[in-house]
Amino acid sequence: MARSLAGHGVPDTVLPTACSRLLKKSLLVDIIKITFCLEKFMKKILTILAAAIMSAAIATADTVFIPHVYGGFGLGTKVDSDNSLSEEKQNYADSWIAGMGMELNVPMGTYFGVQSGLNFFINNYAVDEHFTGQLRYYSLDIPLLLTCSYGAFNLVAGPYASIPIGKIRGSKDLDEDKINSDTKINFGVTAGLGFERKMGAGRCLVEARYLFDLLPMKDDDGNDIFTRRGLLLDFGYKVPLLF
Repeated sequence: MARSLAGHGVPDTVLPTACSRLLKKSLLVDIIKITFCLEKFMKKILTILAAAIMSAAIATADTVFIPHVYGGFGLGTKVDSDNSLSEEKQNYADSWIAGMGMELNVPMGTYFGVQSGLNFFINNYAVDEHFTGQLRYYSLDIPLLLTCSYGAFNLVAGPYASIPIGKIRGSKDLDEDKINSDTKINFGVTAGLGFERKMGAGRCLVEARYLFDLLPMKDDDGNDIFTRRGLLLDFGYKVPLLF
């Protein structure tokens, strides 16, 4: 080929030089194409990151801290049939539940969110048929709730873990017994419906919530005593957290 070109008056040095130029031009075009593709890819990555950061910022701006005060009655509390208290009539007026706590709600979109926190409860069970007596224990409850908000209404539902504190205490009519509890941790489910209204810097919340323990409280011999269940009225105040 070189001789043929040389025979047409093309010097032998021209061909390598032309090939070198074509090769350099081709490499330059490839580099430009790769750079352009990388630039588009980086723009997409940055756009996704910016959207994620913006979403996180919006979610953080809507996150609220909610202190609560609870009060209610042990409606639906279950007593084991082998327990002598099962033969007695429950005194609903004295079978009360009271407590306080704090929860944090993190939104996940326009309507839904996740809510968790720590609540302290005093749990009382009372009877008054053949004799009058009460049993009481304290607990720390840790809920993990899915929330749904629409307008001024809020719906919450989900499981919780309940950790008994100390012994189960009996009233004077039960010889002031202090029963060692064999229940180290309990589990349950809860659901509630609330209404909120703007008040000051936050929103005032009134909510009805039902506690449904899945396991009974047990004494140190493993005998079932009673299973806490109750309807609570919750008063809370939603405080927006602004970072």
